[in-house]
Amino acid sequence: MSADLSITLVLPGLLWPHQEAAVPDLQLPALNTLRQWSKYTLQTINRSQLYQQYLWEGSWVQQAQQQLNLNPEYCGFIVTPINQTAGMHQLQYLDGNALGLNPEEAKSFCEVLSTWLQPDGWRFFPVRPDLWLVTTPQVLDFTLSSLLDLSGCIDGTAKPSGKDATLILQQQTELQMLLYQHPLNQERSTRGLPTINGLWFEKDLIGTAKHDTLLYTNSSWALHAHELPVNYAALMDTLSDSDQQEIVLFNDSLCLPVNQGDVYTYAQIMHQWEQDWWQPLLSGLKNRHIRQLNIRCEAGLLQIRKPRFRLFRTKTQPFTGLNL
Repeated sequence: MSADLSITLVLPGLLWPHQEAAVPDLQLPALNTLRQWSKYTLQTINRSQLYQQYLWEGSWVQQAQQQLNLNPEYCGFIVTPINQTAGMHQLQYLDGNALGLNPEEAKSFCEVLSTWLQPDGWRFFPVRPDLWLVTTPQVLDFTLSSLLDLSGCIDGTAKPSGKDATLILQQQTELQMLLYQHPLNQERSTRGLPTINGLWFEKDLIGTAKHDTLLYTNSSWALHAHELPVNYAALMDTLSDSDQQEIVLFNDSLCLPVNQGDVYTYAQIMHQWEQDWWQPLLSGLKNRHIRQLNIRCEAGLLQIRKPRFRLFRTKTQPFTGLNL
């Protein structure tokens, strides 16, 4: 393995956004040292833009069609199955790993939806258990926010616009009624799993990731990536015979607790990362096994290198979850 290693750690949801729920005291000495060695650049972007920047290159829909061996002439857009519950002024939703969908279930749900909308020529395909594709006979003109940017809540402003917005709303409502108390959902309820009682449609997303970068992730959005290692030691094992010098680790484990306002799970994950990542990454920089470490989230970028000389500047404030 090359000692000239550059690692970019992409962590959507790294900063805690809920001022009303205070973050417990975080004991993260290794992370704080990394921050002391860093240069911070403010680069505020949406969460969906963060995914597009690092997880795929080009059209997500086209890559999904290729993976499924579908005719690329068919039009398509992205479908996310969700569990939604009504609040006072908005809908709360669960998606992704929180749903616990397996491939067989996803296939069954897509078959049910395709059969129901067969007269309209719509067909549903499970690209991932929790991320689907729908193809249509013609291009539909609508715009709708990416679910990635809604942070667990759907309010009255998150509505489709465009010439075909009414059709999109109609299909969403019709399929929601179809799924209500469907046998597939009843079976999920008996297993203590959240039902799939809603679908979120969004247009294709165009990624700008570097195709030659070695990518590890736990996100369903990446169609061509390696499984995210459980810790730094496991990462080093995968790189033992590799000359790869530029690596991206994209970990979205914080998104669910941040969306749900679950501050205790957020703190638990951060403390686990101190053992699994921050401490060994700090050691890797000290030993010159790592040339540069970048930490990226929606708020900006930390560029970290081991200083050539001892630092005499004032220490940074400990990480509290509120800022980099």
